[in-house]
Amino acid sequence: MAVSGITSSTTTGTTDPPVVDKDKTGFNSLTSDTFLKLLITQLQNQDPTAPMGNDELLNQLSNMRNLQANIELSDTLKSFGQNEKMSSGAALLGKLITGTNADNKEITGVADRVFVQNGDTLVGIGTDQVSLGKVTGVSIAG
Repeated sequence: MAVSGITSSTTTGTTDPPVVDKDKTGFNSLTSDTFLKLLITQLQNQDPTAPMGNDELLNQLSNMRNLQANIELSDTLKSFGQNEKMSSGAALLGKLITGTNADNKEITGVADRVFVQNGDTLVGIGTDQVSLGKVTGVSIAG
């Protein structure tokens, strides 16, 4: 049985073209509803003269459940990683930071905010911002 690719898209308005959410493509777009639809389709299209045995059906259900659990675990770990970055950035607030901005210019100043932009955790220094990974020095402001 051939299965076409699965993607999830969202629209931003009635006249805008669909926008594909990169986090919701491929295996990331699978939900419990998707698994159920696949199972029902498989059962509907099986050969009635040689139906799937109970052991095989239970094995497939178990495999699908394990895949779903792995996807949920991956999402949870990504969330923990992002929270860890935010915590690290928050620890820099009020401290004198030296780092390189997006233009490869060295910036030094007191960290006054931490935020996430395009998946990257940034530390704000006045009107500039430095990626958390490009902070090269930290000292007590004063």
